[in-house]
Order: sequence, then C-alpha cells, then structure tokens
Amino acid sequence: MDVTAWAIAGAIAAVVIPLALYFLPANTKIVIDTPTSTARAEMRLLWGLGPAVIKRALPKKANGSPFAPFNDAVRIGHAMMTPGIADAAYTAIKGLYDLKPRVAQLTLGVNLGDNAQNLVVQTAAQAAMAAAPAALRGRVAIAKSEAPGVELSASFDLDASPAQLSAIYALFRQSRAAQEFRRRLNRKQKPGKKGAREVRVS
Repeated sequence: MDVTAWAIAGAIAAVVIPLALYFLPANTKIVIDTPTSTARAEMRLLWGLGPAVIKRALPKKANGSPFAPFNDAVRIGHAMMTPGIADAAYTAIKGLYDLKPRVAQLTLGVNLGDNAQNLVVQTAAQAAMAAAPAALRGRVAIAKSEAPGVELSASFDLDASPAQLSAIYALFRQSRAAQEFRRRLNRKQKPGKKGAREVRVS
C-alpha cells in the first residue's frame, strides 16, 4: 500500500510541478536591444523562489554585435512598411503593460535614409500608441537614430507566468502583420527598390 501511495504521489507531482512552473508567476526581466542582438526573457520561476530560465529570441552567439537585418536600411525599411505591424507590436506591448511591470521602457530609433519613409514609420508607430494609456505613452520614445536602419531597445521588469508571456508572444508572432514582417525582413532587397508606403491592415 505504501508503495502504491508513493507511486500515486509521484505521478501527481510529475504533473502538478511542471504545471505550476508554467502557470504560476515568475520574476521576469525582458531585454530587447537590436544594436547588440539581444532579445531574451530571464525568468526566476515561482515568484523568484524556483529555478532560473532564460528564453532567447536571438542566438546567444550573436550578442554584442548589431542585428544585421535591422542595420540594412533598405531591407528593414521594406519590413517596417508592413501594413499593421505597428498595431501588432502595440498589442504585444500593451499585453505586457497590463501585467503591471515595475519597469517598462521602449525606444524606437529610425534612420532609413529616406525622410518620407522615416515619417511614415514614425507616424504609424505614434498612431498605434495614440490609444495607449498616458502612463504607457510616456514610457515609449520614437525618434531618429544615428545609425542606419532601425534600432529597438526595450526593458520590462514584471511578475508574469511563462504561460502569460507565451500567449502574448504567440499572438504577435501569429498575426498576419508579424508573419509578413518576417517574410520581408528575411528577403534581401535590391538597392533602390522601395516597398509600398502602407502602414495598416485594412
């Protein structure tokens, strides 16, 4: 009987513990910095009492050097003109902000070598942020960068479960705008070829 009880307890623990790690809040720090090819979430599970986990959106070996596609002004310019990408990004940012982060800061720098393109991208980003709470708008800066291309830097410090973060990321990644953005970013553009100046999905 004791062996059976221990077996049942072990089976329950094997199910409950992974679920707890996935669904209960973790002390989380999200860092995005395209000038150093950084995009990761550092999580200390179970309110900071559990193990540490790091999830990366970019390979660790790339850290320290600029994320090349974002420094290719022609390619990133074409990608940034993707209809609806600003709205999809805002939805993800708002999702993180709704989790009441202790720190929330985002800076978007744009220098596409074309003033008209710069204006379109900046206007789309500002339009997407127009409906944001004032406190969130104050944590987002949109400006012209010195380096060519686009520079994105963001920092969030919050309590969120891996399940919550996965849901926010999946919603963004699976959006039509994000899929088209990745397609454009992965396709090298010929110099002089410019994408259509659309900013939203109808």
